[in-house]
Amino acid sequence: MERRHSYGVGIGVTGLVLTAIQLVQGIQQLGDVEGLSGTDGAIVFAFGSVPFVLVGLALVYAGYWVTGQTAYEPDLDTILAWGVGSTVLFVSVAALLVFNQRVALGTFEQGQYLVIDQLTVGAVVGILVGVYDARSRARQRELERERDRIESFAGKAADMNNYGRELNRAGSIEEVSALCIEGLQTLLGLTETGFVAVDDEGGSVVNNTIVNVDAATLVELAAAADTQQPATVEFVEGSELGKDERILSILVTRHDDTAVVLLSLTGGSDSFEEEDVQLVELLCTHAGTALDRIYDEYSSTAEPLST
Repeated sequence: MERRHSYGVGIGVTGLVLTAIQLVQGIQQLGDVEGLSGTDGAIVFAFGSVPFVLVGLALVYAGYWVTGQTAYEPDLDTILAWGVGSTVLFVSVAALLVFNQRVALGTFEQGQYLVIDQLTVGAVVGILVGVYDARSRARQRELERERDRIESFAGKAADMNNYGRELNRAGSIEEVSALCIEGLQTLLGLTETGFVAVDDEGGSVVNNTIVNVDAATLVELAAAADTQQPATVEFVEGSELGKDERILSILVTRHDDTAVVLLSLTGGSDSFEEEDVQLVELLCTHAGTALDRIYDEYSSTAEPLST
């Protein structure tokens, strides 16, 4: 059982116990008052006991609500501490009132009822304050995560600018492929990447960090990516690899009859931050522009995409 379920059940059971005590206490109070008619007794019960019964039920609902709040998992001890602290405070106030009643009037009459009422209210007030505190803490954590995400994105965007400048200065497909592989690792943390050029006569692996996958398989995967939109990240099944794997596939550029494709193993995941994916697509846009330039420069050679 998860912690929040344990805490929620504990809070709910406490609420049920207090509700039951309030019902019994209300019946006892009616018995303590002599000469009450049925109507008068109903009024006394309605205003003297029902509100505290509802307060007890509110504690039951609070326990049920806590069980479904995954965001407050780190703050369960805080919620419980608020509940216990508030209960002790209210019971202490009730004890002082009973003591003053004893000193001033010389009696403890109705004293136990007052203590139970204060205990019930104190428990609910404490839990509610604890929930509010937990909500504030959860919101603070969310803001911190968002700040960290923005800072991380800013750092990656700066790296992206550096890669863009280097790609604009690249003089060969080998340089472009090395920058793309390094950029993919920086932006998405992917370490097994292949850079493949394919045409009507076949294809070749320009650069590759993927282990245990032969060149022919990479060329086959790259050929299948020729129908994709340029510089657009797509995730495809890696059944050709003989294992449960997802492949990030990007058609970097298509120049005449040659397509250049970036492939990377994702470890079965296709869940990445949207901003990071957009940066990868921007990286490939720069790479495609650089390759088009390089291809045009070497269009008269026998191997236009190599130096």
